[in-house]
Amino acid sequence: MLFYSRYQSNDPEDFATELTRMQSSILRSSGRSIYRKPYLYELPATMSYSQLSMALYRTISSHAMLQVQFKYERKLQRYEQYIVQLPSLNDWDIPIVDIGMQPEMYIITEETSVPLLEGYPWRIKFLEYDDKRYMYLEFHSICVDHYGVKCFEDTLFRALRSGYQLPSGNLSSYRLVRNMEIISSNFRQKRQDPVQFPLIQEPGMRIITASYELSSDQMMVIEQIKKRYNVEASVVYQLIVEQMLGYDSEGELYGMIDNWRSTLRNFDEVGCFYYMNGEVVQGLGVMRSRLMTLQLQHQKRKEGEFTTISKRSDYSIVYSYEEVLCQRLVEVPADQYGPYELFIRIRCGQAGTTVKFEYSPEHYCREQIKQYYIHLYNVMNTLRQQLLTNCAS
Repeated sequence: MLFYSRYQSNDPEDFATELTRMQSSILRSSGRSIYRKPYLYELPATMSYSQLSMALYRTISSHAMLQVQFKYERKLQRYEQYIVQLPSLNDWDIPIVDIGMQPEMYIITEETSVPLLEGYPWRIKFLEYDDKRYMYLEFHSICVDHYGVKCFEDTLFRALRSGYQLPSGNLSSYRLVRNMEIISSNFRQKRQDPVQFPLIQEPGMRIITASYELSSDQMMVIEQIKKRYNVEASVVYQLIVEQMLGYDSEGELYGMIDNWRSTLRNFDEVGCFYYMNGEVVQGLGVMRSRLMTLQLQHQKRKEGEFTTISKRSDYSIVYSYEEVLCQRLVEVPADQYGPYELFIRIRCGQAGTTVKFEYSPEHYCREQIKQYYIHLYNVMNTLRQQLLTNCAS
Protein backbone atom coordinates (compact mmCIF):
# COMPACT_ATOMS: atom_id res chain seq x y z
CA MET A 1 0.00 0.00 0.00
CA LEU A 2 1.40 3.42 -0.96
CA PHE A 3 0.69 6.54 1.02
CA TYR A 4 1.48 10.18 0.43
CA SER A 5 2.73 12.37 3.26
CA ARG A 6 3.42 16.08 3.07
CA TYR A 7 6.87 16.73 4.48
CA GLN A 8 9.82 19.12 4.39
CA SER A 9 13.04 18.01 2.76
CA ASN A 10 16.33 19.59 1.79
CA ASP A 11 16.98 16.94 -0.85
CA PRO A 12 17.67 18.82 -4.14
CA GLU A 13 15.77 16.12 -6.02
CA ASP A 14 12.58 17.26 -4.30
CA PHE A 15 12.90 20.81 -5.65
CA ALA A 16 13.34 19.98 -9.34
CA THR A 17 11.65 16.93 -10.85
CA GLU A 18 11.05 15.24 -14.17
CA LEU A 19 7.58 15.74 -15.61
CA THR A 20 5.08 12.91 -15.30
CA ARG A 21 3.88 11.27 -18.51
CA MET A 22 0.62 13.23 -18.49
CA GLN A 23 2.48 16.50 -17.86
CA SER A 24 4.82 15.76 -20.78
CA SER A 25 1.82 15.09 -23.01
CA ILE A 26 0.22 18.37 -21.89
CA LEU A 27 3.45 20.28 -22.48
CA ARG A 28 3.64 19.01 -26.07
CA SER A 29 0.19 20.36 -26.93
CA SER A 30 -0.03 23.45 -24.74
CA GLY A 31 -0.32 26.04 -27.50
CA ARG A 32 -3.43 27.97 -28.50
CA SER A 33 -6.54 27.94 -26.31
CA ILE A 34 -6.03 24.49 -24.86
CA TYR A 35 -5.74 23.06 -21.35
CA ARG A 36 -7.22 26.22 -19.83
CA LYS A 37 -8.76 26.20 -16.35
CA PRO A 38 -10.09 29.73 -15.67
CA TYR A 39 -12.20 30.57 -12.62
CA LEU A 40 -14.17 33.59 -11.46
CA TYR A 41 -15.05 34.80 -7.99
CA GLU A 42 -17.24 37.85 -7.46
CA LEU A 43 -15.96 39.90 -4.54
CA PRO A 44 -18.56 40.84 -1.92
CA ALA A 45 -18.88 44.53 -1.14
CA THR A 46 -17.18 44.06 2.23
CA MET A 47 -14.00 42.51 0.77
CA SER A 48 -11.10 44.71 -0.29
CA TYR A 49 -8.56 43.96 -3.01
CA SER A 50 -5.77 44.10 -0.43
CA GLN A 51 -7.46 41.43 1.72
CA LEU A 52 -7.88 39.06 -1.20
CA SER A 53 -4.41 39.82 -2.55
CA MET A 54 -2.82 38.91 0.78
CA ALA A 55 -4.87 35.69 0.99
CA LEU A 56 -3.82 34.76 -2.55
CA TYR A 57 -0.16 35.30 -1.67
CA ARG A 58 -0.46 33.08 1.39
CA THR A 59 -2.33 30.42 -0.56
CA ILE A 60 0.19 30.17 -3.38
CA SER A 61 3.04 30.25 -0.83
CA SER A 62 1.41 27.23 0.85
CA HIS A 63 1.69 25.04 -2.24
CA ALA A 64 5.05 24.29 -3.85
CA MET A 65 3.38 23.08 -7.03
CA LEU A 66 2.06 26.58 -7.70
CA GLN A 67 5.60 27.94 -7.40
CA VAL A 68 7.03 25.90 -10.25
CA GLN A 69 8.43 26.98 -13.56
CA PHE A 70 9.53 24.85 -16.48
CA LYS A 71 12.89 24.62 -18.21
CA TYR A 72 14.85 22.32 -20.50
CA GLU A 73 17.65 20.45 -18.75
CA ARG A 74 20.27 19.97 -21.46
CA LYS A 75 22.38 17.41 -19.63
CA LEU A 76 19.40 15.16 -19.01
CA GLN A 77 17.75 16.06 -22.35
CA ARG A 78 14.32 16.62 -20.82
CA TYR A 79 12.02 19.32 -19.48
CA GLU A 80 11.78 19.69 -15.72
CA GLN A 81 9.70 21.60 -13.24
CA TYR A 82 11.55 23.42 -10.52
CA ILE A 83 10.57 25.63 -7.60
CA VAL A 84 10.98 29.39 -7.88
CA GLN A 85 9.88 31.04 -4.65
CA LEU A 86 7.35 33.87 -4.99
CA PRO A 87 8.72 37.42 -4.87
CA SER A 88 8.47 39.20 -1.55
CA LEU A 89 5.08 40.46 -0.47
CA ASN A 90 6.23 44.02 -1.17
CA ASP A 91 6.70 43.06 -4.84
CA TRP A 92 3.44 41.11 -5.05
CA ASP A 93 1.03 43.00 -7.28
CA ILE A 94 -2.21 41.91 -8.95
CA PRO A 95 -3.36 44.12 -11.85
CA ILE A 96 -6.83 45.67 -11.85
CA VAL A 97 -8.48 45.70 -15.28
CA ASP A 98 -11.61 47.65 -16.21
CA ILE A 99 -13.31 45.51 -18.86
CA GLY A 100 -16.13 46.53 -21.17
CA MET A 101 -17.86 43.15 -21.39
CA GLN A 102 -19.07 40.29 -19.23
CA PRO A 103 -16.09 38.70 -17.45
CA GLU A 104 -16.78 35.29 -18.99
CA MET A 105 -16.63 36.81 -22.47
CA TYR A 106 -13.46 38.69 -21.59
CA ILE A 107 -11.77 35.48 -20.47
CA ILE A 108 -12.76 33.59 -23.62
CA THR A 109 -12.01 36.32 -26.17
CA GLU A 110 -9.24 38.43 -24.63
CA GLU A 111 -7.14 35.83 -22.79
CA THR A 112 -5.37 32.69 -23.97
CA SER A 113 -3.64 29.74 -22.34
CA VAL A 114 -1.06 30.58 -19.71
CA PRO A 115 2.35 30.33 -21.45
CA LEU A 116 4.31 27.57 -19.73
CA LEU A 117 7.84 28.72 -20.50
CA GLU A 118 7.40 32.34 -19.40
CA GLY A 119 6.84 32.09 -15.65
CA TYR A 120 4.39 30.46 -13.27
CA PRO A 121 1.61 28.25 -14.72
CA TRP A 122 -1.21 30.57 -13.58
CA ARG A 123 -2.40 34.14 -13.91
CA ILE A 124 -4.44 36.35 -11.57
CA LYS A 125 -6.23 39.62 -12.32
CA PHE A 126 -8.94 41.68 -10.67
CA LEU A 127 -11.66 42.56 -13.17
CA GLU A 128 -14.19 45.40 -12.90
CA TYR A 129 -17.40 45.52 -14.89
CA ASP A 130 -20.81 47.10 -14.33
CA ASP A 131 -20.03 48.12 -10.72
CA LYS A 132 -18.97 44.58 -9.86
CA ARG A 133 -15.54 43.27 -8.96
CA TYR A 134 -14.17 39.82 -9.80
CA MET A 135 -11.11 37.77 -9.16
CA TYR A 136 -10.04 36.10 -12.40
CA LEU A 137 -7.79 33.15 -11.70
CA GLU A 138 -6.54 30.90 -14.47
CA PHE A 139 -4.46 27.77 -14.07
CA HIS A 140 -2.80 25.79 -16.79
CA SER A 141 -3.95 22.17 -16.55
CA ILE A 142 -0.34 21.05 -16.17
CA CYS A 143 -0.37 22.25 -12.56
CA VAL A 144 -3.85 21.37 -11.21
CA ASP A 145 -6.52 18.70 -11.45
CA HIS A 146 -10.07 19.12 -10.09
CA TYR A 147 -8.97 18.06 -6.59
CA GLY A 148 -6.12 20.56 -6.80
CA VAL A 149 -8.49 23.45 -7.50
CA LYS A 150 -10.58 22.40 -4.49
CA CYS A 151 -7.42 22.39 -2.33
CA PHE A 152 -6.64 25.87 -3.60
CA GLU A 153 -10.16 27.10 -2.80
CA ASP A 154 -10.06 25.64 0.72
CA THR A 155 -6.67 27.21 1.47
CA LEU A 156 -7.70 30.58 0.00
CA PHE A 157 -10.83 31.01 2.09
CA ARG A 158 -9.12 29.77 5.24
CA ALA A 159 -6.44 32.41 4.58
CA LEU A 160 -9.17 35.05 4.19
CA ARG A 161 -10.79 34.06 7.49
CA SER A 162 -7.74 33.59 9.68
CA GLY A 163 -4.51 34.31 7.83
CA TYR A 164 -3.97 30.56 7.38
CA GLN A 165 -0.74 29.49 5.69
CA LEU A 166 1.09 26.16 5.34
CA PRO A 167 4.78 25.42 4.85
CA SER A 168 5.11 25.22 1.09
CA GLY A 169 6.61 21.72 0.99
CA ASN A 170 8.33 20.43 -2.14
CA LEU A 171 7.80 18.38 -5.30
CA SER A 172 8.24 14.97 -3.70
CA SER A 173 4.76 13.86 -4.82
CA TYR A 174 5.71 14.29 -8.49
CA ARG A 175 8.93 12.36 -7.93
CA LEU A 176 6.92 9.59 -6.28
CA VAL A 177 4.44 9.49 -9.19
CA ARG A 178 7.26 9.34 -11.72
CA ASN A 179 8.89 6.48 -9.80
CA MET A 180 5.59 4.59 -9.81
CA GLU A 181 5.34 5.07 -13.56
CA ILE A 182 8.81 3.63 -13.97
CA ILE A 183 8.28 0.54 -11.81
CA SER A 184 4.83 -0.32 -13.17
CA SER A 185 4.69 -3.31 -15.46
CA ASN A 186 4.04 -1.27 -18.59
CA PHE A 187 6.92 1.13 -17.94
CA ARG A 188 9.97 -1.10 -18.12
CA GLN A 189 11.86 1.59 -19.99
CA LYS A 190 12.92 4.30 -17.59
CA ARG A 191 13.03 7.09 -20.14
CA GLN A 192 9.96 8.69 -21.64
CA ASP A 193 9.73 9.72 -25.26
CA PRO A 194 11.66 12.99 -25.09
CA VAL A 195 9.90 16.32 -25.52
CA GLN A 196 11.73 18.17 -28.29
CA PHE A 197 13.90 21.21 -27.63
CA PRO A 198 13.21 23.88 -28.60
CA LEU A 199 9.64 23.02 -27.73
CA ILE A 200 7.42 22.45 -30.77
CA GLN A 201 3.88 22.76 -29.43
CA GLU A 202 1.26 20.75 -31.24
CA PRO A 203 -1.63 23.06 -32.10
CA GLY A 204 -4.48 20.74 -31.15
CA MET A 205 -7.79 20.52 -32.98
CA ARG A 206 -10.63 23.01 -32.93
CA ILE A 207 -13.44 21.56 -30.83
CA ILE A 208 -17.20 21.93 -30.46
CA THR A 209 -18.87 21.13 -27.14
CA ALA A 210 -22.29 19.51 -26.70
CA SER A 211 -23.83 18.56 -23.35
CA TYR A 212 -26.45 16.13 -22.09
CA GLU A 213 -27.97 16.53 -18.62
CA LEU A 214 -28.95 13.29 -16.91
CA SER A 215 -32.53 13.30 -15.61
CA SER A 216 -33.47 12.58 -12.01
CA ASP A 217 -34.82 9.15 -13.07
CA GLN A 218 -31.52 8.31 -14.75
CA MET A 219 -29.58 9.45 -11.69
CA MET A 220 -31.78 7.20 -9.54
CA VAL A 221 -30.88 4.21 -11.73
CA ILE A 222 -27.17 4.96 -11.28
CA GLU A 223 -27.55 5.20 -7.49
CA GLN A 224 -29.42 1.89 -7.41
CA ILE A 225 -26.68 0.18 -9.44
CA LYS A 226 -24.04 1.53 -7.07
CA LYS A 227 -25.86 0.16 -4.04
CA ARG A 228 -26.89 -3.17 -5.53
CA TYR A 229 -23.43 -4.10 -6.83
CA ASN A 230 -21.36 -2.10 -4.29
CA VAL A 231 -19.36 -0.23 -6.92
CA GLU A 232 -18.00 3.31 -7.27
CA ALA A 233 -19.91 5.97 -9.22
CA SER A 234 -16.98 6.42 -11.60
CA VAL A 235 -17.16 2.71 -12.47
CA VAL A 236 -20.88 2.91 -13.30
CA TYR A 237 -20.30 5.92 -15.55
CA GLN A 238 -17.41 4.19 -17.32
CA LEU A 239 -19.69 1.23 -18.02
CA ILE A 240 -22.35 3.58 -19.43
CA VAL A 241 -19.81 5.31 -21.70
CA GLU A 242 -18.47 1.95 -22.92
CA GLN A 243 -21.98 0.69 -23.69
CA MET A 244 -22.77 3.94 -25.50
CA LEU A 245 -19.61 3.60 -27.62
CA GLY A 246 -20.29 -0.12 -28.12
CA TYR A 247 -23.04 0.56 -30.67
CA ASP A 248 -20.44 1.77 -33.19
CA SER A 249 -16.95 1.12 -31.80
CA GLU A 250 -16.91 -2.35 -30.24
CA GLY A 251 -13.35 -3.64 -29.84
CA GLU A 252 -11.71 -0.23 -30.30
CA LEU A 253 -9.17 1.18 -27.87
CA TYR A 254 -9.96 4.30 -25.88
CA GLY A 255 -8.14 6.25 -23.21
CA MET A 256 -9.46 6.74 -19.70
CA ILE A 257 -8.04 9.53 -17.55
CA ASP A 258 -7.51 8.44 -13.96
CA ASN A 259 -5.85 10.05 -10.94
CA TRP A 260 -2.93 8.97 -8.80
CA ARG A 261 -4.53 10.62 -5.76
CA SER A 262 -6.65 7.59 -4.93
CA THR A 263 -3.51 5.44 -4.85
CA LEU A 264 -1.48 7.95 -2.82
CA ARG A 265 -4.39 8.92 -0.54
CA ASN A 266 -3.36 12.48 -1.42
CA PHE A 267 -6.35 14.81 -1.52
CA ASP A 268 -4.96 17.87 0.27
CA GLU A 269 -2.28 19.08 -2.13
CA VAL A 270 -2.50 21.31 -5.18
CA GLY A 271 -1.12 19.51 -8.21
CA CYS A 272 -1.86 17.58 -11.40
CA PHE A 273 -1.77 13.82 -10.82
CA TYR A 274 -3.66 12.52 -13.84
CA TYR A 275 -2.57 9.51 -15.86
CA MET A 276 -3.99 7.61 -18.82
CA ASN A 277 -5.35 4.06 -18.84
CA GLY A 278 -5.86 2.08 -22.01
CA GLU A 279 -9.24 0.31 -22.25
CA VAL A 280 -11.18 -1.62 -24.89
CA VAL A 281 -14.80 -0.86 -25.80
CA GLN A 282 -16.78 -3.95 -24.84
CA GLY A 283 -19.76 -5.31 -26.72
CA LEU A 284 -23.35 -4.68 -25.72
CA GLY A 285 -25.02 -7.01 -23.25
CA VAL A 286 -22.03 -7.66 -20.97
CA MET A 287 -23.04 -5.13 -18.36
CA ARG A 288 -22.88 -7.01 -15.08
CA SER A 289 -19.63 -8.88 -15.76
CA ARG A 290 -18.00 -5.75 -17.16
CA LEU A 291 -19.12 -3.74 -14.13
CA MET A 292 -17.41 -6.22 -11.82
CA THR A 293 -14.25 -6.19 -13.95
CA LEU A 294 -14.07 -2.40 -13.93
CA GLN A 295 -14.59 -2.27 -10.17
CA LEU A 296 -11.80 -4.83 -9.64
CA GLN A 297 -9.43 -2.81 -11.83
CA HIS A 298 -10.37 0.35 -9.96
CA GLN A 299 -9.67 -1.32 -6.61
CA LYS A 300 -6.32 -2.70 -7.77
CA ARG A 301 -5.20 0.76 -8.85
CA LYS A 302 -6.15 2.14 -5.44
CA GLU A 303 -4.03 -0.57 -3.84
CA GLY A 304 -1.02 0.25 -6.01
CA GLU A 305 -1.25 -2.27 -8.85
CA PHE A 306 -0.66 -0.42 -12.11
CA THR A 307 -0.98 -3.10 -14.77
CA THR A 308 -3.45 -1.12 -16.88
CA ILE A 309 -1.45 2.11 -17.13
CA SER A 310 -0.93 3.01 -20.77
CA LYS A 311 2.24 4.27 -22.39
CA ARG A 312 0.10 5.89 -25.08
CA SER A 313 -1.51 9.31 -25.03
CA ASP A 314 -2.66 9.48 -28.66
CA TYR A 315 -6.11 7.89 -28.29
CA SER A 316 -8.74 9.34 -30.60
CA ILE A 317 -11.47 8.78 -27.97
CA VAL A 318 -10.84 9.65 -24.31
CA TYR A 319 -13.13 9.42 -21.29
CA SER A 320 -12.85 11.30 -18.00
CA TYR A 321 -14.89 11.25 -14.79
CA GLU A 322 -14.72 14.58 -12.94
CA GLU A 323 -16.31 15.82 -9.75
CA VAL A 324 -17.24 19.50 -9.52
CA LEU A 325 -15.93 20.20 -6.03
CA CYS A 326 -15.58 23.98 -5.77
CA GLN A 327 -18.30 25.89 -3.95
CA ARG A 328 -17.15 29.49 -4.49
CA LEU A 329 -14.87 29.49 -7.53
CA VAL A 330 -16.88 29.23 -10.75
CA GLU A 331 -15.17 27.53 -13.69
CA VAL A 332 -15.42 29.22 -17.08
CA PRO A 333 -15.33 26.79 -20.05
CA ALA A 334 -12.78 28.41 -22.34
CA ASP A 335 -10.98 25.74 -24.37
CA GLN A 336 -11.40 26.27 -28.10
CA TYR A 337 -8.95 23.54 -29.10
CA GLY A 338 -8.45 20.04 -27.81
CA PRO A 339 -5.94 17.17 -28.09
CA TYR A 340 -8.50 14.41 -28.85
CA GLU A 341 -10.93 13.73 -31.66
CA LEU A 342 -13.62 12.95 -29.09
CA PHE A 343 -13.35 13.72 -25.38
CA ILE A 344 -16.26 12.46 -23.25
CA ARG A 345 -16.40 14.08 -19.81
CA ILE A 346 -18.75 13.00 -17.05
CA ARG A 347 -19.03 15.97 -14.68
CA CYS A 348 -20.81 15.35 -11.38
CA GLY A 349 -21.73 18.08 -8.92
CA GLN A 350 -24.43 19.27 -6.56
CA ALA A 351 -26.40 20.67 -9.49
CA GLY A 352 -26.51 17.27 -11.20
CA THR A 353 -24.51 15.25 -13.73
CA THR A 354 -23.59 16.37 -17.24
CA VAL A 355 -22.21 14.29 -20.08
CA LYS A 356 -20.04 16.60 -22.20
CA PHE A 357 -18.91 15.73 -25.71
CA GLU A 358 -15.93 17.77 -26.90
CA TYR A 359 -15.43 16.80 -30.51
CA SER A 360 -13.40 17.82 -33.51
CA PRO A 361 -15.64 18.80 -36.46
CA GLU A 362 -12.91 17.43 -38.73
CA HIS A 363 -13.63 13.92 -37.41
CA TYR A 364 -17.24 14.03 -36.16
CA CYS A 365 -20.36 15.72 -37.43
CA ARG A 366 -23.33 16.93 -35.41
CA GLU A 367 -25.46 13.96 -36.47
CA GLN A 368 -22.91 11.51 -35.06
CA ILE A 369 -22.97 13.29 -31.70
CA LYS A 370 -26.78 13.27 -31.74
CA GLN A 371 -26.59 9.53 -32.31
CA TYR A 372 -24.46 9.21 -29.17
CA TYR A 373 -27.29 10.96 -27.28
CA ILE A 374 -29.69 8.31 -28.55
CA HIS A 375 -27.28 5.51 -27.61
CA LEU A 376 -26.86 7.03 -24.13
CA TYR A 377 -30.63 7.18 -23.65
CA ASN A 378 -30.99 3.56 -24.79
CA VAL A 379 -28.20 2.39 -22.47
CA MET A 380 -29.87 4.06 -19.50
CA ASN A 381 -33.19 2.40 -20.38
CA THR A 382 -31.51 -1.00 -20.71
CA LEU A 383 -29.80 -0.58 -17.35
CA ARG A 384 -33.12 0.31 -15.77
CA GLN A 385 -34.83 -2.75 -17.27
CA GLN A 386 -32.02 -5.06 -16.17
CA LEU A 387 -32.14 -3.61 -12.68
CA LEU A 388 -35.90 -4.20 -12.46
CA THR A 389 -35.49 -7.76 -13.76
CA ASN A 390 -32.76 -8.57 -11.25
CA CYS A 391 -34.78 -7.10 -8.39
CA ALA A 392 -37.82 -9.19 -9.36
CA SER A 393 -35.87 -12.46 -9.67
